[in-house]
Amino acid sequence: MTIAEVLLQSGWTQAQIDALDAKALSGLNGYVTSVQTAAEQKEKAAVEAAAKAEADRKAAEDSAAAAQAAKDAAELANRNVTDFWNNTYNPGVAAWEKERNDLAKKAADAAAEAAFYKAQREGYLGTLGIKPEDAPTFTPPNTPAVDPNKTPGTPTFVDPQVVISRVGDGMNTINDIMYKHQVLYGKPLPIPPSQLIAQADALKLSPMEYATRTFKFAEREQEQRLAAAKAHDDEIAAKAVAEKDEAHKAELKKLQDEFNAKEKLRAEQGGNNPDTKLPPGSAKFTDLKRAVAQGERPDPTKMSQQERRQLTLNNIHKAVEEREAVVA
Repeated sequence: MTIAEVLLQSGWTQAQIDALDAKALSGLNGYVTSVQTAAEQKEKAAVEAAAKAEADRKAAEDSAAAAQAAKDAAELANRNVTDFWNNTYNPGVAAWEKERNDLAKKAADAAAEAAFYKAQREGYLGTLGIKPEDAPTFTPPNTPAVDPNKTPGTPTFVDPQVVISRVGDGMNTINDIMYKHQVLYGKPLPIPPSQLIAQADALKLSPMEYATRTFKFAEREQEQRLAAAKAHDDEIAAKAVAEKDEAHKAELKKLQDEFNAKEKLRAEQGGNNPDTKLPPGSAKFTDLKRAVAQGERPDPTKMSQQERRQLTLNNIHKAVEEREAVVA
C-alpha cells in the first residue's frame, strides 16, 4: 500500500493528502517500503528458521532411530554369538570330545581283545605243535594295478549288454507293478510309470517297494484272501442248508405220499363202493383195476345198469360167504 492509501484509510481527505509536500510523500513512501521489506525479510527468515528447526528435529529423530537400530542389531548379534557359543559350539565340542574318547576306548578295547585272542591262538597252536608263523593268515585282496596309460578319474563305461539287461529288468518290474494293480484293484495304475519311478527315487526306494507301500498291495491281497475265504465258507454253508432243505423236502414228500396213500385207502373204504363194508385194509379197488386191465373181470364202466347190479349182488353174496366161513 502507498502512503496516500494509508492516509485515506486513516481518515485523511484527498485534499489534505494533495496539500502535503511531494518530497514528504516520497520520503514516507520510502520509509513504508523499507518497513514492509524488513517485515517480509523477517517473515522469510522466520520461515527458514522454522524449516531448519524442523529439518534439525527430523534429522535428530532419524539419528536416534539409526542409533536405536544399531543398538538393536548389536544386541541381536551379541545374543546370536552368545547362543552359538552356549548352545552350538560348546555342546558340539563336548560331544566331539566324548565321541573321540569313546572311539579311542573302543579302539583300545579292540586292540586288547585282538591281543588276547592272538595270545590264545598262539597258545592253541603251540599245544597242537604248530608254529604261529606257519599258521594260515588273512591275505588281503589283490588291488588291481593302475594302468599308466590311463588318466586317473577317467570314467569307466558299462558294458552295453549290462545296460540293456538292467533296462529290461526295470521294464519287467514296471509291467509287474501295473499287472498287480490291475489284478488287485481291477483298474490301471493311477499314475504314469515315469512318475512312479521318480517318486521312488526321491524316497530312495525301489519301484516295487514304493508301489507296494503306496498302493497297499499286501493289505489288498489280505482283503481278497479274507473275501475268498468268506465266500468259500458261505458256499459251504449254503450247500449244507440246501442239502438240509432237500432232505426236509424229501421227508415232507414221503409223509405227504404216506398221507395220500392213507387218504386214498380211507376213501376206498368209506365211499359208496360196495367194498366199504369190508374190514379196514380190504379195499378191492386196486385189485379190481388190475383184474379189469388183465381181462379177468369185466369193466364196470362198460356194463349196463342191470349187469352192474347183478355183479354187485354177486360180490355181496360172495363176501358174506367168505365172512361166514371165517367166523365158522
